[in-house]
Amino acid sequence: MSIKVEQALISPRYLAGPGDPAWVTAALHEGTGWSHGHDPLMPRVVLTSPDQKSMLRLEPHLNEPWWRLSHRDGRTGSIWNTTFDGATPVELIAAVTDALTEPDYNARQVTDPYQPLRRAGWDAIPNGEFRSPDSRVTGERFNFSGSRNWRITATLDPDDPVWHAWFSGGTPPVLVAAFMQALADPEPVRRSHEQTIGFPRRRITLRWQERPAESVALALPDRIEHLAARRTSTPPPAPPTPPPAPSRTR
Repeated sequence: MSIKVEQALISPRYLAGPGDPAWVTAALHEGTGWSHGHDPLMPRVVLTSPDQKSMLRLEPHLNEPWWRLSHRDGRTGSIWNTTFDGATPVELIAAVTDALTEPDYNARQVTDPYQPLRRAGWDAIPNGEFRSPDSRVTGERFNFSGSRNWRITATLDPDDPVWHAWFSGGTPPVLVAAFMQALADPEPVRRSHEQTIGFPRRRITLRWQERPAESVALALPDRIEHLAARRTSTPPPAPPTPPPAPSRTR
């Protein structure tokens, strides 16, 4: 008989708690080839993309964001960064890193990052403010240092913020849209019993589900395998060029 373990299914996902950081860090390192430094005396993780243009830092801070994703491309002059507080669900951060490591992500054109929110029934003004149906998540786009930036806040109560996320003005819209898509996704996220201890349970729906222990243990390896396959797969061959039309003689 297979061993079963209990997992919590929590919605809305943006109030589910942080989850396992490996969902982001291990996936980047093992699935997409990001290198990491080795500093066993410091409680931090630093990952760098294969092209050396992007860097992810995970470092606990008391009153500052734990996650910092930055990008600098000397050839194109592209510079941007995003930050996430420690209580930001890893599924939301992973949506951004997955989009960033998608082959040719820059080729994807996104004109309205708020479209996933409106499709999910959120109030969203193009290039302005947005709000979740339960009013627990609010966001705005504002001017800072001469550029338009995004700031998103999740709260349990009006004066009780849970986490903040911030995207600088140069962040590719495809990454912002990926975050919005994950933010508005109605699918519950899974948490272990240990990951629910001490986390506020008001304003959320939580139900327990028994799952095979093997299936739970394979969730992260399966994710890493999927990302690795995506990275190593070759694009389909271009369709053959049709021969030129014969010239007409008169």
